[in-house]
This record gives sequence, structure tokens and C-alpha cells, in this order.
Amino acid sequence: MGSQSEVMHCYEQIAPLTERMLVLARAKQWGELPRLEGQCSSMVERLKDIEPLSTLDEAQSARKYVLLGRISANSSEIVGMIMPQLSKLVGVMKSLDRQRSLHKAYGQPDDAYLP
Repeated sequence: MGSQSEVMHCYEQIAPLTERMLVLARAKQWGELPRLEGQCSSMVERLKDIEPLSTLDEAQSARKYVLLGRISANSSEIVGMIMPQLSKLVGVMKSLDRQRSLHKAYGQPDDAYLP
């Protein structure tokens, strides 16, 4: 596969991956997102290596920007759904850390409250 078609192949793979991630995020199925994000990241890393060395024709450039628009819109919506979940997780972790500090300060073992 030549570098030119490989660049477009990467974009053609990333767009549906972000669409699938968006479907999962909307359904609050967070567990599958890291695997798909890893696939996207691998494709992006590959693009960083090959895209500067390639030249796209006018039609490919137009298609690339359509795909980038979809990828960007999907990513923005995903981030909008993930950030509240991350904030909630950070809050829970801080609460657990405070509880652990209190238990330690008052002489209770860390595992006294673990299920």
C-alpha cells in the first residue's frame, strides 16, 4: 500500500471508530471505550509518521477534511460525555483518600472497611 492510500486508509478507519465510541458513550458503556481509543491512537500515531511524507490529490484532500469533521464532532461529543464521568471518579477517589487518611489518623487499618 502506498503512503498516499495508507493516509486515507487511516482516516477511513478512525472515523468509524470514533462513531462506535460515540454510540458506546451515549449508551454509557464505558468499558469498551479504552480499547477503541487505543486503536484510534495507534492510527493517529501512524498518521504522524506517514502523513508529512505524502501528498494528497484534491479529491483525497476534500475527503480527508470531511472525515476530519466527523472525527472532530464525534470526539467533542465523546469528551463532553466523559468529562462528567471523570469528575465523578475523581470525587470518589478523593473521598476514598480522605477516608483512608482519617482511618490511618485514628489507628484503624486500611483494610478494616474493605468488602
